Amino acid sequence: MRVQDVIKTKGAAVITVADTIRVDQAVRVMQEQAIGALVVVASDGRLRGVISEREVILALARHGKAALDLAAGRLLLAACPAVAPDDTVRDAMAIMTERRVRHLPVISNHSIVGLISLGDTVKARLTEKIAENLVLRDMARWPAAAAA
Repeated sequence: MRVQDVIKTKGAAVITVADTIRVDQAVRVMQEQAIGALVVVASDGRLRGVISEREVILALARHGKAALDLAAGRLLLAACPAVAPDDTVRDAMAIMTERRVRHLPVISNHSIVGLISLGDTVKARLTEKIAENLVLRDMARWPAAAAA
């Protein structure tokens, strides 16, 4: 299964915010949209990274209440990992595990075309495994049905 299949299933809508937005404003956007992460972009629209609930909690632990006044861009990883639509879900999961991130922007032709979460990848792999299991079960039953 490919990342593009996940995007087709969940939708390609991506909520982006400027890297200059304050953390408290970013949290408000997440709350209003009922989402756990936002894609952060520079003034020219280039991907800067992803801010999630996790980065906010870590910033609060580090800076206290003052973290809420910081620019969201200050909480981002130095190099934001991303995937392409034709990458496999398995590859996306490997990046998430290796880089210890829960969200990956999906980039095509230098444009952000989606955002996938660890939950999205687990759901996709589970769906894939269930389908494989059904095929194998049908194959195992076939000789018995043919003999009857």
